[in-house]
Amino acid sequence: MNRMNVFLLFAVVIGFSACQSKSKQAAEREIVADGSLPVAPTEEEKTITGVVGDASMNNFMLIVPQGDTLFISTMDQEPNDIAGFELGDTVRVNYIEEEEEPGSSTIPTAQKVIVIGKKSRNK
Repeated sequence: MNRMNVFLLFAVVIGFSACQSKSKQAAEREIVADGSLPVAPTEEEKTITGVVGDASMNNFMLIVPQGDTLFISTMDQEPNDIAGFELGDTVRVNYIEEEEEPGSSTIPTAQKVIVIGKKSRNK
């Protein structure tokens, strides 16, 4: 009888520790330090070149040589890495594709913007 109690106690302790580990891991995966859901890159960093067609506070439109437009997010990026370009400038953009929500479409997010050609401006 005493062995049975020890065995049951041992099984209960293992069961509780296993449940707590899984719950803690799941919570860490779902919530990052600032309380938001993590956004993981879906691919490696890519590079694209084009002309800046429009810009706002959190994104800009890039017109690539084929004539296609690509809207690139600058949300939550360091200003020094993505600043210094103006409308009409030719830029090279290092970006990653992030999922807005798991399983949804990806959003190109600028990691670095390098001006490779300034638009000539009449003064």
